[in-house]
Amino acid sequence: MSTLANRNFKSISQSAQSMASVPEQNKGTLEAQSAQTSSHAVSDTQDEFKVMGSSLTTKKLVIIHPGSKHLRIGRASDVNPHTILHAIARPRRKDGPLHRDPVLIPTVVLSKENKLLVDEMFQSMRGTLQSCLRSDGTPRPATSAQQVATANKQCTPIQGSVSKLQLVTKSDVEDYIIGDQVLYAHPMDQFNVHFPFRHGDLNIHSGVGGSMSSVLADLETIWGHCIVNLLEIPKSELKHYRAVLVIPDIYNRLFLKELVSLLLTHLGFGGCFLLQDHVAATFGAGLGAACVVDLGDQKTSVSCVEDALSQRATRIRLDYGGSDITQSFHYLLQRAGFPYKECQPQHPLDAALLTRIKEGYCHLNLDFCGLRDVNFVVERPGVPTLRFHVKVGDELLLAPLGLFNTEVFALTGQDKRGQGQANASGDPEDPHDANYLRETSRRAHKEALENQSASAASMDTVENSTNAGGQGDEDLVVDSLAADATPDDQPQQQLLYSLDQAILHSIERCCELFFENSKYEFVLPFLKASDEMKRRMYSCILLVGGGAKFEGLSTWLHNRLLLQIPFQFRPEQTEIIVGPKEMDPSMVAWKGAAIMSALESGQELWIRPAEWKKIGVRLLRERAPFYW
Repeated sequence: MSTLANRNFKSISQSAQSMASVPEQNKGTLEAQSAQTSSHAVSDTQDEFKVMGSSLTTKKLVIIHPGSKHLRIGRASDVNPHTILHAIARPRRKDGPLHRDPVLIPTVVLSKENKLLVDEMFQSMRGTLQSCLRSDGTPRPATSAQQVATANKQCTPIQGSVSKLQLVTKSDVEDYIIGDQVLYAHPMDQFNVHFPFRHGDLNIHSGVGGSMSSVLADLETIWGHCIVNLLEIPKSELKHYRAVLVIPDIYNRLFLKELVSLLLTHLGFGGCFLLQDHVAATFGAGLGAACVVDLGDQKTSVSCVEDALSQRATRIRLDYGGSDITQSFHYLLQRAGFPYKECQPQHPLDAALLTRIKEGYCHLNLDFCGLRDVNFVVERPGVPTLRFHVKVGDELLLAPLGLFNTEVFALTGQDKRGQGQANASGDPEDPHDANYLRETSRRAHKEALENQSASAASMDTVENSTNAGGQGDEDLVVDSLAADATPDDQPQQQLLYSLDQAILHSIERCCELFFENSKYEFVLPFLKASDEMKRRMYSCILLVGGGAKFEGLSTWLHNRLLLQIPFQFRPEQTEIIVGPKEMDPSMVAWKGAAIMSALESGQELWIRPAEWKKIGVRLLRERAPFYW
């Protein structure tokens, strides 16, 4: 990241906050003014768009926020983005292998010990709910699985008319199916189904369509289809448009390089820049500093953001999310005599049904207790619909409570331990990559130590220089090596954190210094600043993502955190923000990226095709709004 870009970060953040606070009806005027000003402020941008015969307005900016399950794409001038299933289905080649990525993370067969552990954890959670009080102070009546099963014994579905839904066959498509239509791909036609993103990263695997080139080709097809059909922008006109790509807070540098090439070279945008999702979320919420928690479909990520910078040491990603909650919910429904016995989460339409029931009924509001009515319709193409009226009890709370009792996510089997930003790997196109900087830093430290030792030896006696100089040399070597192994360059310790533990761990690493026990007095101001930053983060926690929509989640998280925040960092008030300015939590990051793209302060971040072709990945070191 360039010094110039770094210097403008604070002004970018302040501009974003002021713009986010503007009423919706006035944003278009402000964005247009910002774009008009920027055309005079950045000469090369002005010249480029003169050649293109257009001016830089929000209508010429395309915001792309790809997720593991959904893609959100739209113009910066749109109130809300288009949201589609981020998947593509292609007809299987003759005699070729079949590959289908599931809509939900699949469950695994548990051993007896693990199954007993999961059941004991759910039973413990039921006991916790039974001991809770409602908001009026009265005891909260709990429900058992047996009670729910008894209530559903007499439940029979009501048969309706024949469904008008139709499956998509090979004869209906030329080459591919995109978006929600993937759910209706005819199983007999054997489509290969691919989700280009999994757990927040490109879905690289050894199966069909799992190579880097195949995944990028899928992304080009999906994004290009949405641009042409949803945004109604011809591909030949994309050279007059610019794209903002929202990326995960923990990123793979190789993947980012390929994605920039995809936008500029293959799709043909006239410019682009990358923005981390947590930073974009603070822009969308109008916050200068916050601990951002993103609850996605397949991952949960936490980091601390201040002045438009995500603190690298605080980033942590956990590979569980809404999909794991859905599978836990189905497991609980089965234990409670779920009347829809034929439900199969691996079937795309059943997976979508379970997700809708979870999003519509699951909550963490202790005032809602006892048996509740849950209504849903099972619809299959060509057969009569079935309408169910079932009773569900505390299962509606137990499923989202898995966020605080992550042992139950053993149902989906995968390793869900915390991950941090990995060390930068070398890149042959970047001569000043992390490996080069690390080696040159060590050499500079070593030369400085040798010079200091020689200077001390010439000024003092041999005995004093041996005692003092040798001791000083030892101290400096330790500090030097510690600087080389700062937490910014090391992955997080891999542990399975619950949601509250992940937040505490992230904030605890704010401005973490390895020389806290150093004898040097100059360290003290940094330590005081670190403590102050931790208090700011504990005072403002922003929940975004589709998994943050459970009613009562913020209250439950608030109560858990208050019991664990260290006394010396406890703020006057801890505010947990969900859906700022009445926005959908899943769209906050997209909205923030739209706001930032229109700011005058952000115009120097754009990367143009000619520059990318000539300079390559080194541009990301200079232009990226995060430390490359």
